[in-house]
Amino acid sequence: MIKLFFKSLVCIVLSVFLIACGSSKDKEEDTNYSASYLQFYNGSATSALTYVRQVDGQVLGSAVYGDVTSLVTMEIGQVSLEFYRQDSTNKEVLVDELQTTLNKSEKSLFVLSGNATAQTIAEHKFKREELTSEFRLFVSSIIEGDSQYDFYMADAGDTFNDAHKLTTLAYEDFNETAYWGTAPDNFSLGSYVVYLTLPGQTEPVFQSAPISFSFSTEYALFVRASAGAKSGDIELDLVANSTSVSTYPDINESAQYRIYNSLPTGSSLHVTLQGSGSNSSESDVEAKILSSYSDMTYGNYRLSAALEADQTPSINNHFISLNQGDSKAIILYQKADNSLSSLSFNESTLPQNYQFQVEVVNLVADFTALELYFVRSGETLDSAKYHVAALSFAKSKSITLPDDSYEVLALVESNGTQLLLDRSEFVELEQGKNHIITIEQETTSPTGYKIRVVN
Repeated sequence: MIKLFFKSLVCIVLSVFLIACGSSKDKEEDTNYSASYLQFYNGSATSALTYVRQVDGQVLGSAVYGDVTSLVTMEIGQVSLEFYRQDSTNKEVLVDELQTTLNKSEKSLFVLSGNATAQTIAEHKFKREELTSEFRLFVSSIIEGDSQYDFYMADAGDTFNDAHKLTTLAYEDFNETAYWGTAPDNFSLGSYVVYLTLPGQTEPVFQSAPISFSFSTEYALFVRASAGAKSGDIELDLVANSTSVSTYPDINESAQYRIYNSLPTGSSLHVTLQGSGSNSSESDVEAKILSSYSDMTYGNYRLSAALEADQTPSINNHFISLNQGDSKAIILYQKADNSLSSLSFNESTLPQNYQFQVEVVNLVADFTALELYFVRSGETLDSAKYHVAALSFAKSKSITLPDDSYEVLALVESNGTQLLLDRSEFVELEQGKNHIITIEQETTSPTGYKIRVVN
């Protein structure tokens, strides 16, 4: 009887233990990707900053071209979503509205593509998985038109001859790829190189730098066209589960530059960019003129400039670096002692349509800091929403402006008094162009200074 009691007691305790273990396991399974997940990627080069929100609910995130929102954890079930932008008066403009069902453990990746007159939003769903020392890879093309590409990958360090064709991509395709090795379908963590060819061809039209896949998760790799100052080239955007997008240009892609000569009228400059070997470029740039773009092989260059009148080198050893896909503006200006110098900056690679990234340059040596205000119709200086503060001599700052007309005012503080150095006519920002605005000394101006809009 006692033995039977103890035997029964052991069985009860063991059963309770097993139930507890089972409950713990079930609870763990429930918490591993037990919700649904939502993310939005903006792949439309002619889009504005685009927002996504639940209808009659909260904003879930926003993204410009080539950008992505954070991963949002959502309740399972049906949801209505709105995608919208804002115009220059902050009025909402609906891009699209759709309904979807969010399922347990699934990620819904929404992708905006197409042009401003025919934008579409595609929803791509896939089940999230618990991965260990491996990753899954989805690939998509958002290059409009009939273009198709064969998608190859190779281990970092291998050549194209060692690469493996994983899929063929057409516009708006979204394909999961499988690893080519003896391991399971998923890829081992590590670094890989992507190659693209035209269908059936064996000559790459694109080669990435090594791409590091460091996390055991699902990645989406988007093939898109570059935008902004250097548009039309192929780039890759790597999207994971964060707001960070890694962009990879073609490692053989060229760069471009343009030069603005801010010297007084009549002071034409002969400019040379000297690279390695015979890789160099020469041009003559008239005063107050912004040159057209010149293509250059990526690399490091020595900038030289001389007045055409006597060919005396005024600049002989300034360093300019041009990376793959760069679009660089070079500004030549006079310092306080009238010697020649230069500054440079990379121009925006974002589309210039609904919003413009304007580079503002201070070429006035008389003051340590300038204030530039962008005043729209109906605004005063005090109510102007957009301005650049504390702009030092021979420095540039960028400002993002919505599509509108602006009167530009340049002011400076002197002995406790605010001085107006110059004001422009109303400036219409031109679609598709990168704009540079300078404030310079000008003897013909009533104040001795002038605002110039060059593009």
